Amino acid sequence: MIKKLSIAAFILALFLIPLALPEPTLAQSIINTEDPKYAQGNYDLDDMVLLAIRASRIILGVVGSLALLMFVYGGLMFLISSGSSEKVGKAKNILIAATIGLVIVFASFVIIRLVLDTMGISWDGTYTASTVT
Repeated sequence: MIKKLSIAAFILALFLIPLALPEPTLAQSIINTEDPKYAQGNYDLDDMVLLAIRASRIILGVVGSLALLMFVYGGLMFLISSGSSEKVGKAKNILIAATIGLVIVFASFVIIRLVLDTMGISWDGTYTASTVT
C-alpha cells in the first residue's frame, strides 16, 4: 500500500513541479512569444504547423522517456523476482509492453517525419527546397 502511495505521489509531483517553475512556461517555450507579431495576435497557418511539430517532439520525447523507465522497472522486477514464476511472468509482461510502446513511438516518429517530408517541411519547422518545378 505504501509502495503504491509513494509511486502515486512521485507521479503527482512530476506533474505539479512544472507549475511551480518560473518563466518561460511550456506554452511560451513552444511558441516564440518574443516575436512582435505575436503580441498583436498575428498568427499564420505556418505557426500552427510549427506548434504541432514542436508539441509532437515534446510528446515523443516524454513517451520515449517513459518507455525507458518501464524498461528499467521491468528489469528491476526481473532481478528481484527471486525465481518466482509469477514475478518473472509479470516482469516479462512489463518488458514486452515497454517494447511494444517503444515500437509505437518509433512508428509514430516515422509517420510524422514522412508527412512532414511530403509537405516539404523539415523536422525543425523550416521549409525545404522544393524539387518540383
